[in-house]
Amino acid sequence: MKYSLVRVGLIFSIFLIFISICILPSINGNIKDITNSSVDDFINFSNIKGFGLTAYWNFDEGTGSLAHDSSGHGFHGFINDASWNVGYYNYSLDFDGEASNINLDIYSEDFGFNKTDDYKISFWIKSESTDSGIIYMMSYSSLISPLPIFLIKFNFDGTLQIRVQSTSDCELIVNSTNSYNDGLWHFVEGVYFGSDSNPILELYVDSVFVGSDFDWLCPMISIQFKKAKIGMSTNDSDFFKGLIDEFKIFKIPGGNKPPSIPICNYDKKNDQLTVSSNDTNGDQIRYGVSWNNDQIVDKWTELYDSGLLINIDCEGNIGTIGVVAEDENGAQSEWISIKPKVISINITLFLQRLFQRFIIFEKILKQYNNK
Repeated sequence: MKYSLVRVGLIFSIFLIFISICILPSINGNIKDITNSSVDDFINFSNIKGFGLTAYWNFDEGTGSLAHDSSGHGFHGFINDASWNVGYYNYSLDFDGEASNINLDIYSEDFGFNKTDDYKISFWIKSESTDSGIIYMMSYSSLISPLPIFLIKFNFDGTLQIRVQSTSDCELIVNSTNSYNDGLWHFVEGVYFGSDSNPILELYVDSVFVGSDFDWLCPMISIQFKKAKIGMSTNDSDFFKGLIDEFKIFKIPGGNKPPSIPICNYDKKNDQLTVSSNDTNGDQIRYGVSWNNDQIVDKWTELYDSGLLINIDCEGNIGTIGVVAEDENGAQSEWISIKPKVISINITLFLQRLFQRFIIFEKILKQYNNK
């Protein structure tokens, strides 16, 4: 009798192990499982030259003739006749409108962009000038034919203009209607989206949309840009008068790509959803959740680094939900649906498969029944 009980206990233990092997993957109710290998394979381009933040001059040295590039790419600019002053953050550079500039010619091909790239510049300015002046400009080297050109300028009436011109017949241009020569700090952003079939040029001031232009643009490539200057035109004229601070250049070759479709794992027991997505450009990502899977976001997470595993509280929602990934530039992935699986066991079929897989069970039971 004691021997029979031991055999029954052994069968029951193996039975429980088999159940664990068969149904544990179903408890999670996920579409795709997150594994360590999938996370390790994520590539982050944020620190690679040419992707994302290309150059960043914060002008916080307060002394000297070199504007150090804080992006880590080593694009240190040569300061000519500009003086140090109080900035929006710490220090800034004061351009006199006569000779002041930062020479970046040796990096012009790095800062230049192809027609199909996405490109952005941002900076703070403060001026009371009634003279026109170039804040930033890139161009080809020839004085006779300086094309292509990219520039942003301060007009004599304090308005702003941003322009990209690939040939004499192809250009995009945006002018502001408001004036900004009021002696106050203003945050300026110029954005070029070249990945669209008709490239788009946009201008923002103090995070407010000013205007845009879009049209067919003739081809241009980054190596055509041979000169780059802050504070003046590339042909040694049109000097800017005022303060400039926190100057940044962003470039995404081939345009901004959306994040990958999120990889999701639903933990029903802990009422949590674990998600992750990879952004080719290395942008930060946030996740939107649609509790009823209607692809209308009910909850956004904060921005997180590409490839990071994020836990989202499901707040008691147990039906099918939708998840989308969005990068810091607004590019979105496709939606993915997550439906918790319901555990159900067909005992007859389960035992039949169990015996087929472990023939010894059937032999032990027959032996036990013959006792």
